[in-house]
Amino acid sequence: MDRTSTVLHRALSSLRLAPQHIDERTAAPSQDFNCLRAAAMIWTDELAALSGMSAQLAVAHPRGVQLIHHVFRPDNSPQRLATGDVLPRDSAAARVLTAPHDGRCAFVRQPNARTAELATVVPCPEAPECAAALSVTGPSDLLDPAVPESIRYRLLLLQTAASIRSSLVAGIPTRA
Repeated sequence: MDRTSTVLHRALSSLRLAPQHIDERTAAPSQDFNCLRAAAMIWTDELAALSGMSAQLAVAHPRGVQLIHHVFRPDNSPQRLATGDVLPRDSAAARVLTAPHDGRCAFVRQPNARTAELATVVPCPEAPECAAALSVTGPSDLLDPAVPESIRYRLLLLQTAASIRSSLVAGIPTRA
């Protein structure tokens, strides 16, 4: 087995095991998500830089979704690292994981109505039940699907999800 096949095999194996290893009592991410996080890291950093918003990668959790990777907004405002946090079932990330994985985006306004979350699914190549959710959080007036300019953010999100999936398939966590 060559190196690429080995990395891909490990990534897919850990993704298949991931839901069983989530500890509902804690918000700490399981170690099984390291391959997924590695494959997504460079792409979520780029998504945050290009969108100007925070980017998150989440997996299914009994209470909603758990963030396994979080990238800060590229500004100097005070921010808190959210990796390990569990988002409720009504979050956009949770909605895309429970919906058919057809490449659509989910939009949810935050309670303060000035911020919103836009999410899409990153399908697992061999195990659809182990998909991850990729999302950005930012001003609701930029992410709202009713605003024509929001197409830019939806396209960025979908392209990033496709890049993460390609990295998983190729077994290479960095750009080619």
